[in-house]
Amino acid sequence: MTRDTRSIALLMLVVLVGVASSGCSYNRFVGQEEAIKAQWAQVENQLQRRNDLIPNLVETTKGVAQQEKDVFGQIAESRARLAGARSPEEQMEAANQQSSALARLLVVVENYPQLKSNETFNRLMDELAGTENRLA
Repeated sequence: MTRDTRSIALLMLVVLVGVASSGCSYNRFVGQEEAIKAQWAQVENQLQRRNDLIPNLVETTKGVAQQEKDVFGQIAESRARLAGARSPEEQMEAANQQSSALARLLVVVENYPQLKSNETFNRLMDELAGTENRLA
């Protein structure tokens, strides 16, 4: 009987240790789960930031780039007309058009000493890279 008593006592001790340690493990698992949820919340914040940031930056970039595209497109078109002019009348008309396009360019340069589309594109790329790095 002493052997059975020892076996029962040992079994009860093992069960007691298992129950006691399972409570600690459960608390640790809950803590780890909460830490994972907190980290995932940070990922969701960065995803939301990207969703909010990208459309705004793209629209800003499009607006600035369109203004510059219009001015430089008019200058290129006037140069092409001047180069292709055959008669003096065509040359005068093309020269007048080129003068008008250059005047618009000068107004843009006076208002914006540095044309901004390149800077805006670079800013867009930097913001996207930063957001992607935070997500990684």
